[in-house]
Amino acid sequence: MNTEKFDIKRFENYPDVVSMEDEKKLPAKKDTLSDGTIIEYSLWDNNEDGNKTYYTKIVTPPPPALFKKVKDFYPSGTIQKETETFVGQVDIEPFYGSFITKDYDKNGYLLKTTDRSDFDKDLKIRFNDLLRILKTEQMITDNFITKNKENIGIGLFHDQENTQLTSEKIIDNLKSEDCNGKILNANSDFERKNIKVSLNKNIWMVTKDMYPQGYWDYKIDGNTGKIIDVNYRQENRP
Repeated sequence: MNTEKFDIKRFENYPDVVSMEDEKKLPAKKDTLSDGTIIEYSLWDNNEDGNKTYYTKIVTPPPPALFKKVKDFYPSGTIQKETETFVGQVDIEPFYGSFITKDYDKNGYLLKTTDRSDFDKDLKIRFNDLLRILKTEQMITDNFITKNKENIGIGLFHDQENTQLTSEKIIDNLKSEDCNGKILNANSDFERKNIKVSLNKNIWMVTKDMYPQGYWDYKIDGNTGKIIDVNYRQENRP
C-alpha cells in the first residue's frame, strides 16, 4: 500500500488563470529540497471523470541523476500512478521514456506494475549502457570533423573558411559549466534535460541540444557501442 498523499489544501480554490503579479501571492508550484531535489506541482480537470480536479507531482533529483518520478493523484489526494521516466527526452513509441509505471486504486493499493525497461532486450548496448557511453565519450573527434567543417565553422566560429578546426579547438570553444566536452554532462541540469534519444532498429539516435549553439546528432551502434556518425546542425531558433 502506498500512503503518499497530495496536499490538496495547498491548492484549494487555485484559479485557472493567474497573472504574474497574483501568482506571487499564491502557494508556490515548485519546491526545492535541501538536497537540491525539485518538486513541481500541477492540477488539472479530468474530462473523463466529470471534470474533477486531479493532481500531479514531478520529483526531479539533482544532477547527476538521469531519472525522475511523475506522480498522479486522485481528487481525494490519494496516489493514482507513479512513473519512473528519463529526465531528458526518449522518442520511442509507445512509452516515450516512461520505463516503470505503478497504478494504484483509490485506497492506495497497488493494482499493477508495468515495466517497459526490456524494450531494448535484444540489443547488447541497452539504454543504461548507452547513457554510460554518452557520459564518457568525447562529443566530437577529429575523424568526424571533415564533413561538418563548414557548418561548424559558420555555426560556432562564424567563419566558413575555418581550416584549422580540431576536436580540441571545438570542445575548448564550447566548454562551460554545462558542456564538459562529453556527449552528455550529467552534472549539468541543462544538458541532462536537453538530450534526446530514439531507436532506429539497432541504431541509437541521440541529439545533444546546445541552444543557442545548435545541435549535435549521433548514431551509435546498439550492438557494439561504436559511434558511427556525428553531425552538427547550426542554430536556427531565435
